[in-house]
This record gives sequence, structure tokens and C-alpha cells, in this order.
Amino acid sequence: IPLDKIVGKKVVAVTNLKPAKMRGIESTAMLLAASNGIEGDDEIVELLNVPSDVPNGELLNVDGMEASEPDAMMKSKGALKVFDRVKASLKANSDGEATWVDDNNNSHRLLTSCGPVTTSTLKDTVIQ
Repeated sequence: IPLDKIVGKKVVAVTNLKPAKMRGIESTAMLLAASNGIEGDDEIVELLNVPSDVPNGELLNVDGMEASEPDAMMKSKGALKVFDRVKASLKANSDGEATWVDDNNNSHRLLTSCGPVTTSTLKDTVIQ
């Protein structure tokens, strides 16, 4: 994703991950993006869209689930395994809305106070 597509954009970030070095730079967050799943030059990656009126730092809600406070930092192997399972179940639906698909294959939209988190063009794709 080109830098000019990131600067000034509201993004969805996971900020309670343990810091890790990536290419010699400490990373303290992960940006979520949709991908068409094709590796190589034909891959399309889009940062998730957040409605412009959403305050910076707002926590997302999962449609149909009670809001909860996240861990300050996911340190334990158990917490990281849960996050890996959740991350593997993030998808963009046919309307381009970011969703989490539960173990019963029910889809729950990722919501802000101003509406759903969406993709620009990708639909029925993975979110990573």
C-alpha cells in the first residue's frame, strides 16, 4: 500500500500486540486490510475504511456481541492463540463490510459509532 494512501487515513489497528521488530523497526501495532488472496503482482490489498466521523482511538464493536475491554497487551500464549483464531475468521462480506465469522458460521459486522467498517472495492475476501 503506497504511503500516500496511509497518511491521514483513519485505519483499523490492533494496538495491544507485543512489540516486535520488522525489518529492523519496532512495530507496536497491526493495520487490518482486505486482500483478494492472490499472491504476487496480482494481489490487491486495501486498508479497511472507517467512517470519517469516528473519533480517533475508538474501539470497534462486534455486531450482536457485548462490548468488552481489551487486554492492555496480549502477552500470554493463550491470548495470542485466541487472537490468531479471531484473525483467521475476519472476512469482507458481499457488501464489502468487515465481519467476524463465528464457529457456527454466523457473520458479525465490525461496527463503529458511525456505522460499519468497510472495504473500498473488495468483497467476499479475507481480512488480515
